[in-house]
Parts: sequence; C-alpha cells; structure tokens
Amino acid sequence: MIRWLAAVAAAFTTGLLARRLIRLRRAAHHNHLLMNELPDVVDLLIVLVRAGLTPTQAVDELAMRCPPSWQHPFRAVHDARRIDHLRAIDALDRLLESAGAPARGIVDALAASERFGQPLIPALERLSIETRAMRRRLHEVHARQLPVRLSFPLVLCTLPAFGLVTIVPLVASALTSLRNAGGAP
Repeated sequence: MIRWLAAVAAAFTTGLLARRLIRLRRAAHHNHLLMNELPDVVDLLIVLVRAGLTPTQAVDELAMRCPPSWQHPFRAVHDARRIDHLRAIDALDRLLESAGAPARGIVDALAASERFGQPLIPALERLSIETRAMRRRLHEVHARQLPVRLSFPLVLCTLPAFGLVTIVPLVASALTSLRNAGGAP
C-alpha cells in the first residue's frame, strides 16, 4: 500500500514538473517568435506611418496585418481603445502586457511621439536597424548550437550504421578465416 502511494505521488510530481516544463518551453518558443518577427513589425509600422496613417491608425492596422505572433498584442491595444475607451497612449500598456520586453522599443517610440511630439519615423528606423541586428545575432547563436544538437542523432543513428556496414563484415570475415584455418591440417 505504501509503495503504491509512493508511486502515485511520484507520478503526480512528475506530471506537474512535465506540465511546468512544457509551459516554459512554449513561453520560450513564443518569445523567440516575437523576437524573430519584431523587425518585420517595425518595418510594417514604418510603411504604414509613411503612407499617411497616424500612429494610432497604424497600430489599429497592425492588429490585422502583422505577423501571427504579434496579432494578439496589437489586437489587445485595439480592443483597449475601442472597447475600454482608453486613450491611445494608455492603451499601449496592453502591448507591453501581451508581448512583454520585445515590444518595449515600439511602445517607447510611439509614446515619445504621442507625449512629446518627437518624430516617429527616425525613431522607428533606428529601432528597425537594432532589431535586425538582434535577429541576426539570434540566428548566429542558433547556428552555433546546431552541431551540439546534431551530435545526438549522429551518435545514436549514424555511428551504429557505420559500424554495421564497415566493421561487422570485417569481423565476420576474420572469424570465418580463423574457423577455416583452425579446422584444416
């Protein structure tokens, strides 16, 4: 009975830990998607503002046209303005709540433009350059991790196959020749 309870407790604890690990991996993957698509969002925002839209209109348009991982954060801003009747500057907090740190540059540029009248396009162009460099660094890090990730399939799949194809026939022929040499007078 005690062993059964210990097994149930261990299974329950393992389940909780697995659920937590899955949740953390999903959050990390989502954050990676946000960081990877951030330069595209900034460039799209630049295009929309240069096309003549106000920053508020551009954010509303981004809610429908931005990459998939950014649609929910921009829709939260759009909904905060339309449904909760918040001012545009106050609704930007929803972008930070939904997207987190990757949205900090966009929020800062939009807030500085709204509050202090700073030109938006130069700030967004600087942000675009920074985010593209950041994305390039992220891809370089992933490229450096690739050999480590590929070592597992190499060791477990390729090396045993190599042994079966090259070493096993050599050992088999050596054993056959020893057997034949030992039996002959």
